[in-house]
Amino acid sequence: MSTPTPTTNEREALIETLDRHRGFLLLPATGLTEEQARTASTVSKLTTASLLKHVADTEEQWMDFAVRGADAFGGSDVYDGVDWSAVDDAAAENQGDWSGSEWEDTRFVVPDDMTLDQLRARVLEVGEKTASLLRTGDLDRTHPLPEAPWFEPGAAWSLRRVALHMLAEIAQHAGHADMIREAIDGKKSMG
Repeated sequence: MSTPTPTTNEREALIETLDRHRGFLLLPATGLTEEQARTASTVSKLTTASLLKHVADTEEQWMDFAVRGADAFGGSDVYDGVDWSAVDDAAAENQGDWSGSEWEDTRFVVPDDMTLDQLRARVLEVGEKTASLLRTGDLDRTHPLPEAPWFEPGAAWSLRRVALHMLAEIAQHAGHADMIREAIDGKKSMG
């Protein structure tokens, strides 16, 4: 991870901050074996490898949304091809617990033939594409969000808002990756 340089440009500040937090996500994956990268070392099913895949897939899809709108998720009435009204009904019956639904977020499923090096490279590649879009795209252009239980009905997000969402997503999963790594071999990224 390089030393950040001061920025005065909003676009570069977004890129720099995303890159910094992407680095925090990648740091706990450094020095892991393939087996360790796929180890669910906590009560969660999450692994270092699954987090890297999820973040890359999620960032790629959200940046596609910033360009194409809800079609990036399968249309305005679905999110990732799922009729969320059925999933939301199942969650309502179980006091907010979605585990009773049939939906599985396949962005956390890592193919057997995908290596840790490939996952790390993909995270960086997607980040480069995001940086390119943030340098040239209209930060204020908005698209209506697809229908999903966690989106406010009728809300629309701009490229800027998508970048902020991805910053939160990456930072959250960097924390997860740090805990998973510490549970594997005691190493910590910080603290």
